[in-house]
Amino acid sequence: MEKNFSPPKTRSLVINGLVAAFLIAAILFLLISGSMTGTGWLSIVFIGVGLLLLVPLGLAVYRIITIITTVYSLTREGLEVKWGLRRELIPMREMEWVHPVSDFETPLPLGFKLVRGSYYEEKNISGLGKTLFVATTPDQMVLIKLSQAYLVISPEDKLAFTEAYKQLSQLGSLQQFQPESENLRMLWQRVMNDSLAKRLLLGGAISFAVLILSSVIIVGLLQRVVWVSMEQVPSSRLFLLALIGLFFSILNTLTGLFLYLQERTGRTVVYLVWGWSIVVNAILTLAMVFMSI
Repeated sequence: MEKNFSPPKTRSLVINGLVAAFLIAAILFLLISGSMTGTGWLSIVFIGVGLLLLVPLGLAVYRIITIITTVYSLTREGLEVKWGLRRELIPMREMEWVHPVSDFETPLPLGFKLVRGSYYEEKNISGLGKTLFVATTPDQMVLIKLSQAYLVISPEDKLAFTEAYKQLSQLGSLQQFQPESENLRMLWQRVMNDSLAKRLLLGGAISFAVLILSSVIIVGLLQRVVWVSMEQVPSSRLFLLALIGLFFSILNTLTGLFLYLQERTGRTVVYLVWGWSIVVNAILTLAMVFMSI
């Protein structure tokens, strides 16, 4: 008997989606402007700032993925929480009590929350101690007392979740298991133990490095190249192809890691996703070479 609960996601996705859309627009504007201004310090500044904005964009996109993939699975044996590339498996015996946060007079210190669309963090709270937040909205938050820490989640129907916990905890566990905690570092180590996965990820990294090196060499040697529209353009525009390669490399790597963690698809699908990065980088590198001839 397994009961799955999801947090409210609409508001969180809208907020983080708007942030991601703004960053994408800013990055495209800076990179396109930089690539079209030709050579010079202004082009370098535009492209450099655009590339730096990829960091917050990556964080925003990962937060969106985290929100979409958050699920709380409650069984007689315990609670499994999945979000993004993380997973917590908590045996029922480790859960001492479950209460909606609204049952307590003292509110949780959530910090600045005017535009916060989600709460995924671990921090020490005065009076509670180590507390892990895997939630999207304060109104639906549920506080779970564990043997050595606290967990805060936000099922869409908090009363249904607490009632399900009471029923399942009274039934007793059919089998015992140990608590498990899996984060990105642990998942990466598990992937590295897979020889084929390791070779594909290494191949993707090498193909992307070749793509970047090719763009730098060509831009350094040539002032103008033939673009896809068959017109002469500044060679700095080739950095756009490198950006496309970076986007696909990050997207495919994270997608493969997520599928590897969820274990809902066969390993073949994961291998195809990671192999696709090599193909895309190879095609973009060849395109750069042909544009420079």
